[in-house]
Amino acid sequence: MITSLESQLDYFPIRILSELTGVNSVTLRAWERRYGLLKPFRTEKGHRLYCQGDVERVKKILYWINQGVSVGKVKALLESNQEPLQPILQDAQWPDWQALFVEAVLALNQAKWEQLFQDASKQYPVPVFLQKGLLPALATLHRHNDASVARLCLHSSLIELVLAIKSSAKHARFGQAHCLILSADSSSLMARLLAWSLQTEDGLNVVGGVRAAQEVQQMIARLAPSKVLLVAESIAQSEAQKWLQQLQGLEVQLTVIGAGFWLAGNASAPAANVVLYSDVLDYFS
Repeated sequence: MITSLESQLDYFPIRILSELTGVNSVTLRAWERRYGLLKPFRTEKGHRLYCQGDVERVKKILYWINQGVSVGKVKALLESNQEPLQPILQDAQWPDWQALFVEAVLALNQAKWEQLFQDASKQYPVPVFLQKGLLPALATLHRHNDASVARLCLHSSLIELVLAIKSSAKHARFGQAHCLILSADSSSLMARLLAWSLQTEDGLNVVGGVRAAQEVQQMIARLAPSKVLLVAESIAQSEAQKWLQQLQGLEVQLTVIGAGFWLAGNASAPAANVVLYSDVLDYFS
């Protein structure tokens, strides 16, 4: 336990560790309590304090998790001082999780799928959870032609879950955002998942219901963000081509996620400040 003010000067609270590593505070606390991966110092009042060594430790934890190692196996790797130099075989945990999640959704077992979501989201960094767990499961559900009702119920549930999660995000007032996330057509869930993954940004706004490229231009002109993410999963290639033509000349970094835009960009190179991804899973890959 740290008791003197002088000895606390080189330490910082969990909020700073979260900002330095991109791992939210809920996950950091879960790594400590459930798996013993972190051992923070404590003040006389019991507050957690971390140091630069903890930053490096979290980076190693993230490396092993990104290589597919389950959280429960990371501690042994850290204690053996095995350096994260060579990629290792993927762990079988994520396919199992995806199968359980899809099964729960198809059975309309909301309690089960919400529990699976909450447990995994507390154990893993958001981008890892999305890339290796949730997004592949959503893709599997999308291929089920008779699961439209289940998918709609799931989407509503997931939006509520993400909005309810307490994060370290600095929510900006409109017009003061560093990052602006826009969703067109039926992309509100993916926009919320992106916002969740970017919760350590200095400030972000999420706006849904965008219907035209002119609205994107107006939002950028009025809110003046430094970067914009547009999620438009259902816009076809021909329409996406028109959007891209109208969005040329914007003085802002623009990332667009959607198969139609990705195809349109391959047909004719977009502006230098525009980056295109076929879907959200492609964005995290």
